Amino acid sequence: MDEVPHTKAEMLEYIENLIQENEKYKKENATLKTNNCRLEKDNRYLENNNFWLKEQLEARNRRMFGRSSEKLSLEELRGWLFDEAELSVEEGPPEREKEEKVTIPAHTRKKPGRRKLPESLPREDIIHDLSTEEKTCPCCGRERPRIGEDITEELEYVPARLFVNRHVYPKYGPCGCKRDRNNGNTPPVACAPFIKRLIPGGIAGPGLLAYLAVCKFADGLPFYRMEKILERYGAEYSRATMSNQMIVVSRSCQEIVDLMWQDARGSPILHLDETTVQVLHEPGREASKKSFMWVTVGYHEGKKIILYHYHPSRSGAVAEALTEGYHGYIQTDGYAAYNAVGEQDGITHVGCWAHARRKFFEAQGDKRYPGLARRALLHISKLFAADKKLLQLLLKGSISTADFMQQRRRKSLPVLNELKRWVDAHSGEVAPSSHLGKALTYVASQWTRLLRYLEHPALRPDNNIVENAIRPFVIGRKNWLFANTPLGAHASATLYSLIESAKANGLEPYAYLKCLFTHLPATSSDKVESLLPYRIEPMLLQ
Repeated sequence: MDEVPHTKAEMLEYIENLIQENEKYKKENATLKTNNCRLEKDNRYLENNNFWLKEQLEARNRRMFGRSSEKLSLEELRGWLFDEAELSVEEGPPEREKEEKVTIPAHTRKKPGRRKLPESLPREDIIHDLSTEEKTCPCCGRERPRIGEDITEELEYVPARLFVNRHVYPKYGPCGCKRDRNNGNTPPVACAPFIKRLIPGGIAGPGLLAYLAVCKFADGLPFYRMEKILERYGAEYSRATMSNQMIVVSRSCQEIVDLMWQDARGSPILHLDETTVQVLHEPGREASKKSFMWVTVGYHEGKKIILYHYHPSRSGAVAEALTEGYHGYIQTDGYAAYNAVGEQDGITHVGCWAHARRKFFEAQGDKRYPGLARRALLHISKLFAADKKLLQLLLKGSISTADFMQQRRRKSLPVLNELKRWVDAHSGEVAPSSHLGKALTYVASQWTRLLRYLEHPALRPDNNIVENAIRPFVIGRKNWLFANTPLGAHASATLYSLIESAKANGLEPYAYLKCLFTHLPATSSDKVESLLPYRIEPMLLQ
């Protein structure tokens, strides 16, 4: 224990020491406070980072192991309807909605048993009759009368087969008569003109070319598998030959695809999206870099046109080139490359509620904001349900287009307004880097575009029409993985355009391609339109 100072000098020295110690403790305290603030800041950062990593992990687990559908199940909707009161406590009491009568159609029960085989399939009768002795009456010896028959059906399959078409062109020489010898204008040899073929001098007929195209681009079979299949059928046909033939076929069909683009640009609505594709040998680019397949869906007189376009870039310049000269609605996701297109004169940019729903679907696992993502999904599900019900009535002819537009706005606008208030109320409360924060930011930034589907009867809340058109390409890509060259990628775009447009218009793709490859070489330019998948006469396919 320090001694108590007795003299004035000792007292002053003692006070001076206390002051110095106090200053030292103040500095230490300030340092500790600074360190504490830094540690708290680091702790908040680590907590947020931990939440973010957990979100990423849960989102990835949902994508890999959860259900792929983002729609709410009936059980979820029922459960959430009971939870609405709890979810709405912070938002105040809900407004009372007007009661609406719902007509429930009479219950129809499906007939049990096996489904009948399609009547369109050809049938071959195999008669299982009794012998003459068995049909003879043992009493009188006469043949027993036929009183009916029992018929059972089975579905059978005949494997594909290869055969060779020999095109024979008989040649006729001069007959040798005196008049023929004196007539110098008579050709020495007469022969029928050779038919025009899609690949001049090639060994593949239109049926084989159509088969290869459908197997690769509709069924997702890579050419190395097709090589083995044709080998089993007795033909040596290399994958390199198949690839080169598909490139030549795509070039021959370019006029058809150009006409399809021309008709699509006259559509009142264009749906756009893009997906990745890997091209191994592209000049100036590494094999590991991703290129892109752009997909556009339009309409001609109500019939769907699906078009694919390959480009190594994902820039907005590609979207501008695809929509050059177009006037009408374009519907896309929130990718920034479409913004410049949407701002052009004569173009109205429409957003996609499915992409907004997907972001809230991924945000469900955030434990910091329980129930908020569910609330948004419930609002969006109401939009889709209302639109689906009205669309069914429109397709059945129960309501007119004007009634459809009026009822759609009447049912959807209150839900949209409520959702907008909810988004504005919670945007400042949620961390912007979280999944929920990104979902709220997306909806807020896209809000004007998300409302525009109410402006046209052919528009839908989502852009799933083009996403469904992308799906066959993505499924095929999982099998053949990449394109070898840009020429192959462009050929893929052409053949996917023909096949998917044919399927969208109810045509069997093999029958359409065989018909196209047969007639296109001999069709003049002014009649090529008659071979478009949405204009071709069904009788021509038969």
